[in-house]
Amino acid sequence: MGFDALLIVLIVGGIVLSAAYLTAEYRGWREHSVAKRRTHAALRALHAASLSEQRDALLPSVLKLQGFGEREAANPGVSDEFAAARRFPLAERRKRARQRATH
Repeated sequence: MGFDALLIVLIVGGIVLSAAYLTAEYRGWREHSVAKRRTHAALRALHAASLSEQRDALLPSVLKLQGFGEREAANPGVSDEFAAARRFPLAERRKRARQRATH
């Protein structure tokens, strides 16, 4: 009966060691995923902060905006033809008439 007991002890010991290894691996994987999430959260916060700084740098503040005087135009380089075309975009006809689709 000594040999049978030794085999049972070896089998139970192997199962216990396997369970201990699996729990240690699971804990390590969980800690790794938590650290990864923290890293990604910090990177997202840094990215959002840099984007807000860039947006603030690109958009002038209300105090920096200057209004136009009565004699100043908003677009001084725009010609009268271009301005008329922008006011009446549908004035020009199409060069080619539309055709109906045939089946």
